Amino acid sequence: MVYAGSHASSFQQASKDLKEEAELDISDQRIMRATKRIGQERVEQRDAQTEAWAELPLPEQQGSPREQAPPVAVVEMDGGRLQIRNRKPSEEERQRTKKAGFWREDKVGCLLSMASTVSEEDPCPEIPKTLVDPQRIRKIAREIKGFCVPDEEESAHGEAVSQRRPGQPEVLVRSVVATREDVHEFGKQLAAAAWQRGFAAAPRKAFIGDGQDANWTVWRRHFSQYTPILDFIHAICYVFAAAVAGRRLREGWPIYCQWAQWVWEGQVQRVIEALRVRQQELGLPEKDESEESPRSKVADALRYLENQKSRMRYDTYRRMGLPITSSHIESTIKQINRRVKGTEKFWSEGGAEALLQLAADYLSETDPLATFWRERPGRATGQRHYQGAA
Repeated sequence: MVYAGSHASSFQQASKDLKEEAELDISDQRIMRATKRIGQERVEQRDAQTEAWAELPLPEQQGSPREQAPPVAVVEMDGGRLQIRNRKPSEEERQRTKKAGFWREDKVGCLLSMASTVSEEDPCPEIPKTLVDPQRIRKIAREIKGFCVPDEEESAHGEAVSQRRPGQPEVLVRSVVATREDVHEFGKQLAAAAWQRGFAAAPRKAFIGDGQDANWTVWRRHFSQYTPILDFIHAICYVFAAAVAGRRLREGWPIYCQWAQWVWEGQVQRVIEALRVRQQELGLPEKDESEESPRSKVADALRYLENQKSRMRYDTYRRMGLPITSSHIESTIKQINRRVKGTEKFWSEGGAEALLQLAADYLSETDPLATFWRERPGRATGQRHYQGAA
């Protein structure tokens, strides 16, 4: 029931799936109650483990409970979206919903043990063709930044095929953390999970995120010994938007290709200088000017690269055998969103936290639920649970 309730598109669909595939006639309400109850038990277990880690002396927090450490330890974080609607909202919640609707952010982290080799030379000095393909970059920019080039400039040729680049690290084991808690609690959960995986003892460690301040707050607080890396894809989305700002695609495309190659090589300062020249040509955006204006696009890219350039030494990261994109967290969020996100899906805070925890558990290759189910009978109190709807 818990597996079906955590994977189907809805509890109603879970009920249908169990009837069709397992010949079990179980109501959606019963599946919902069981899924929420087990999810809450896992949340309580997770919180207890996090607090136990937080109470350790600092040297132990920065140490490893495991004898073996992965060759490369990588932490990635980002946020998803889901709708929250509590039955008895506080006045603060009502006011917030009135202004912003029901959509709220959830936070997701990936902990990846990886294998790679260290190289004296950059194993991939040329930017992959898929990242200088008009079809591909337009699609990426539209998905990540909502930035579109006019349809009449659609490229006629097919999209380049994505291939594994030389020196790209290989994922060995993935585990996942997901919550509706604030970024400070999420940071503790992520740090506790990394400690349990023995990441502190890894010879090479990386923390990857986009440019949001919350990501780097978590890095400074809990992962400052990890190499900080700005997701390369987010960086070139800003570069692409600035390169074609105020230009037709055929005019801006060669400029983007040159700038993207410089970013790939870690020569971010060259792009910053080129953007400053372009900003002088266009002028500074005026107060309240549209974010879609060419001047605003260039100013945004310039500000972004200047703020993030210390985390954009991509040639160095490739020589170290570290990943340079947050593709794993992006795909993980998409997997979680299949269950919890939808215009017709509304969750209570407790129901959302329970489902997010179970979704993270099932996506974790460390298989935390196997241990949970094995040990659960020993924690049973004999008390039955009666719960209302999620």
